[in-house]
Amino acid sequence: MMIKMLVTAALFAAATAAPAAAWDLLGERIVRDRMDRDAIVLEGHRRFTQIKICVYRHPVRIYDVDVRFNNGGHQDVEVRARINPGGCTRNIDLKGDDRDIRSINMLYEETSWGRRKTATVRVFGR
Repeated sequence: MMIKMLVTAALFAAATAAPAAAWDLLGERIVRDRMDRDAIVLEGHRRFTQIKICVYRHPVRIYDVDVRFNNGGHQDVEVRARINPGGCTRNIDLKGDDRDIRSINMLYEETSWGRRKTATVRVFGR
């Protein structure tokens, strides 16, 4: 009986495991109600084919995103959009063969009405 329960639990875990293309959280930053420039620095060597940026709590206008790679290259990503809370950018394809991200530099601002509000920006990769 115990073996049957363990086998059932293992099958359930395998069936509910995250898909291979699940998004990994690369980092997050708090955005205030003024234009700000922040960087998310990745430790070690991890390769990604896409990134996306998601916004929480208040809207954020993203002006510029620059992805820097460990091989010295970079990719300037045109976002230039206001993203509402709960929304994300499109899936951004990273070009080239070496997609080992060193840092993601962003220029943005929180854009809701009123002062002293903050938003959270999270960057995901896969």
